[in-house]
Amino acid sequence: MKSSMLLMVLVAACGGSSSPPAGIALSEVRALSAETGNGATPMVLMAPDGTRLLAWVSAEGGGSEGRLHLVATPSGGGAPARVTIRDALGPIEPHGEAPPQLAADPDGGLYAAYTVGKEVPGERFPKSALRLIRSTDGGVSWSEPTTVNEGEAFGSHNFHALLAGPGGRLYATWLGGGPKGAPSMVWLRRSLDGGKRWLPTQLLHGEATCPCCRTSLARAPDGTLYAAWRKIFPGDVRDVVVARSTDDGTTWDTPVKPRDDGWVYPGCPHAGPSLKVDAGGGVHIAWWSGKEGHAGVYYAKSHDGGMTFRALPLAVAKRSTPSHVQLAIAPSGPVVVWDDGFGAVPTILLRNSTDRGMSFGAVVGVSPEGEAGTFPVLGVFADSITIAWSTRTAARHRAEMAAHAERDPKAPMGLPRVGQQEILARSAFLKSQPDR
Repeated sequence: MKSSMLLMVLVAACGGSSSPPAGIALSEVRALSAETGNGATPMVLMAPDGTRLLAWVSAEGGGSEGRLHLVATPSGGGAPARVTIRDALGPIEPHGEAPPQLAADPDGGLYAAYTVGKEVPGERFPKSALRLIRSTDGGVSWSEPTTVNEGEAFGSHNFHALLAGPGGRLYATWLGGGPKGAPSMVWLRRSLDGGKRWLPTQLLHGEATCPCCRTSLARAPDGTLYAAWRKIFPGDVRDVVVARSTDDGTTWDTPVKPRDDGWVYPGCPHAGPSLKVDAGGGVHIAWWSGKEGHAGVYYAKSHDGGMTFRALPLAVAKRSTPSHVQLAIAPSGPVVVWDDGFGAVPTILLRNSTDRGMSFGAVVGVSPEGEAGTFPVLGVFADSITIAWSTRTAARHRAEMAAHAERDPKAPMGLPRVGQQEILARSAFLKSQPDR
């Protein structure tokens, strides 16, 4: 089924792994990456002008020579524009925790940020360069890629976020090491002309940060900026935090925990937070914590500009493998999707709120039974959403997990591969209910 049909039409027929509760109508499952044979790291976006943008990474034979596919559907319908990006700097990485990021500004500009990888002899991990492309014609054509990070193109520039604002403002965050081998920190770079030129790179947070958990960015209607990441506290506590800037990113307040998880872990779970701001300025965040006895997915909201939060558990048990959480704000309220960390084979789950985040409905199964669904993403289209995710067979997932467990943890890591994955998606219509 063509991806444009998924983005243009909502089908109210239910299907898949479970029956949704009242208030949600799920479409049938569709394979978006059929045209490329394989696919990983999807991303979806609804632009202010109604353009619908879909992206994923594929590679010949499922290898590591990644290329970026972009499908843009005009707001009024019509033929979608399909573009394939091959970066002259190197292969585009199909990294689940660092997928291509999409952004749109109020003036019709579309943006995509992704990482290009490079294996370096003697280095344990590949180096990466953060790259940007832009479109000013609704995704029909895209600019030549440019590098966002300063200095040498390749280094530690990954787990990024991208945000567009009015007047050509563009913001990018990523994780990278500090001076002279200091621990991973949060970096920020800003542009005032849609990414044609960038202001000098800023150190947004100069303390130890979990090095493989993605960053997240959001902007309030009044221009306040918010950033979220997983910070390392004394004693190897790795909790999610939110910081605020009221001067367009020049300075940032001390980061605040949306919840004191107190999770002690001497490693990186590859599971960062998802951050959004609603039209009224409410700050929403969702994330995963691995603390035994309280492990799972959480959501929190702030009514005072990120100073304090009210947190709710969405799916918590004694133990959980990392879940990759994504959050969106629909007119009816926040929606959260994640890949379940409680079973041997992950599935895609969803919960939504119709009372502005005060409570959430029942868990809805999204992905088909018998398949491993990972790294879901969300796009909000008026009163509907599109959920896309990477999938492979349960047998393939188990084999890859077994191979990973047997691998020498100190052995050099090659560039990530697409493997035997494809991109699946479903749409959901969210029936608004009165606020309670």
